[in-house]
Amino acid sequence: MIHGVIPAVLTPFTERGEINEKALRDYINFLISKGVHGLFPLGTNGCGPLMSVADRKKVISIVVDETKKRVPVIVHTGAISTQETIEVTEYAHEVGTDACAVVTPWYFPLDDTSLELHFTAVAEAIPSLPMYLYNIPGNAKNELTPKLVGRLAEKHGNIVGIKDSSKDLSRLKDYLSVLGEGYDVVVGTDALVYPALEMGATGVVSAVGNCFPEVMVELYEAFISGEFSKTKELQYRANEVRDVLKLGSYITPYYEALKLRGVDVGKVKLPLRALTELEKEKLKQGLQELNLL
Repeated sequence: MIHGVIPAVLTPFTERGEINEKALRDYINFLISKGVHGLFPLGTNGCGPLMSVADRKKVISIVVDETKKRVPVIVHTGAISTQETIEVTEYAHEVGTDACAVVTPWYFPLDDTSLELHFTAVAEAIPSLPMYLYNIPGNAKNELTPKLVGRLAEKHGNIVGIKDSSKDLSRLKDYLSVLGEGYDVVVGTDALVYPALEMGATGVVSAVGNCFPEVMVELYEAFISGEFSKTKELQYRANEVRDVLKLGSYITPYYEALKLRGVDVGKVKLPLRALTELEKEKLKQGLQELNLL
């Protein structure tokens, strides 16, 4: 199900930190119009862990409704507690999402036995919804070991793949090896798309794709067409774009870059902050130097 370029959809907020529904609907249509292959709301870029259950449910409803099955919607439903994860996942299933992705719970250090109990509870609670495991140890601190991933996939038929944001190609290889044919292994960093695809990954959940989906779609399509020299060049370009989008506060530059493109995606949510005027100018200059504005 997951293949190609799947933007890690941003969540637009109002000044008061509420969901900006109009901006979100317009943004979904912008992404789809650029040829993306799916949508991944409520992950790290979507500020899912910052949001209440009620707000997460609202975003899920809006995205599923506005997408209208034009591309798959894979909602990140993971939370710090098993109970909240199940509640959000059940809701996503009820309103018609195509799949869910579940990150390891964060803050508390969890061993493989604890993680297995958690993912088993979620998989068994919603057995008819395709489920992707989500590994991002840099943020969640708890890593999904290949051995555990293999056990979970063998035990639960609705676990259909994994999103790996470890930025470690060796770990990606381990997942590809332990899962084998019939599973989707998706890379979660734009910097490694080309090598990941060469290794057998099916796509990327992309941050750059949030505001410059054309760059990532062109890279993926070049690879699929067998234009490997072009793919390499486009990977280097994607890395340059990624570097510029790191200027300033975490995640916020993506909002500002879209604004510079004429796409209003509202505000970020505290404790994330807006860019300073100097940061905005540096971002604009960097994007102009790459001929993106």
